Amino acid sequence: MHVSGSASIPWALSGFGSGGRIFHAPLLASAAGLNLTAVVTRDAERRAAVAHAFPHALCVESMADLPGLGVVGVTISTPPATHLPLALEAIQLGLHVVVDKPFALSIADTRQIADAAQHAGVLAIPYFNRRLDDDFLTIRALVDGDRLGTVQRFESRLDRSRPVKPGWSSDAAQGGGLLLDLGPHLVDQALCLLGPVASVSAELDTVREGATSEDGVILNLFHISGARSVLFASLAAPAAGPRFLVQGSSGGARIEGFDVQEAQLKAGGSPASLGNAWGVDPNRCAHVFGLDGEFEEHRLEPGRWNIFYPAVAAALQNREAGNAEVPTGPADALATAVVLDAARTSAREDRAVTVSEAMPDIARTE
Repeated sequence: MHVSGSASIPWALSGFGSGGRIFHAPLLASAAGLNLTAVVTRDAERRAAVAHAFPHALCVESMADLPGLGVVGVTISTPPATHLPLALEAIQLGLHVVVDKPFALSIADTRQIADAAQHAGVLAIPYFNRRLDDDFLTIRALVDGDRLGTVQRFESRLDRSRPVKPGWSSDAAQGGGLLLDLGPHLVDQALCLLGPVASVSAELDTVREGATSEDGVILNLFHISGARSVLFASLAAPAAGPRFLVQGSSGGARIEGFDVQEAQLKAGGSPASLGNAWGVDPNRCAHVFGLDGEFEEHRLEPGRWNIFYPAVAAALQNREAGNAEVPTGPADALATAVVLDAARTSAREDRAVTVSEAMPDIARTE
């Protein structure tokens, strides 16, 4: 689909549950270069909520209504099991797609979306926004600036304490469970920081009363570089561990708490409304340690979820000149899916699983 000039690109959002309403719509509405033109939802209450919060956006009942409105692309923020069929439908309509995590439920589904997008000549972009968390950007800056030396061990946690909602079910076959909920973020960050993985060992636990899929995840990733990542996610963790703990050959770093952007969005803020305060957390810092016990507090980098959608717009504006540099691409989604599939096999069979075993043709992916 042709994108012309410097005018804002008509964009749509499929789904207006908590993900679409809280995490995508405010960022889309704030993004330079994009125009939130339409929301796909049939639910009457959600349509009313769209009309109240984004009166300029039209509500439509199906993806098929979008091309007639001039929409160029769509963000899919719907239940995980719907990502594959909705992404394929959008691609068949000639729309570019941003797909929230998990991009798809398996390696095979991820490959199917990537191949369909390539065949149709459209972009398929996984929404790995937590690459742009304030704390992860800080860790990357410390590593890139050689403050820690060679990273030997990277620990990353998303520990939360959540009761099981009455009547709520989370079927892993439909994308429920913590591995596909928080796992994609944890794995993508580890791959960004330390590169490809050679093997995966995993533990998946279900500990809360009434839970129907895993609510505790521990992933051990053995990177080709020789570094090791240990990734934790839990919904049954009243005592949360540090968000990041990094050990390097010449120093270490520890960061507590969570990125501020989620709280800002849940409080009703947005990049447009908060301006320079967006993504800035004056109450947290990185604790950086030297080999001899020296210690300093290091200010966090500002969180930058606000640059994701403008980067999508820029990629669409530039792709006709052959310079469509997307913030994330199908290869990133596939690399993450390989690790997650290997983790499921590892937990089921109680053994380490190699990446080559999980997907022998990974080397052919570009």
